[in-house]
Amino acid sequence: MSDRKQIEEQIQEALAAETSAVLLSNKLFSPDGFFSRLADTEEERRIVAQSPLFREALKPLSELKKAEFAEFTRTVRRFEEMRTRGNNDELRP
Repeated sequence: MSDRKQIEEQIQEALAAETSAVLLSNKLFSPDGFFSRLADTEEERRIVAQSPLFREALKPLSELKKAEFAEFTRTVRRFEEMRTRGNNDELRP
């Protein structure tokens, strides 16, 4: 199996398994991430960024970010409600 095919399979595995937006983003898009390994030059990076696999990877990342933001927003609201009421109990999901 070529290095490229192996990296593309690792990308697919990360997309299927990762449940954290930050961890997924790091695995895929960091300087040491999978997509960085697919391109050495600026021109190659442009080609990778326009590939169907790259676009496919952005969708679940966006969904995870939205879900995590929604959970963060709910947590902040609960905290604010408790603070407003003067309730010092621990936050509960």
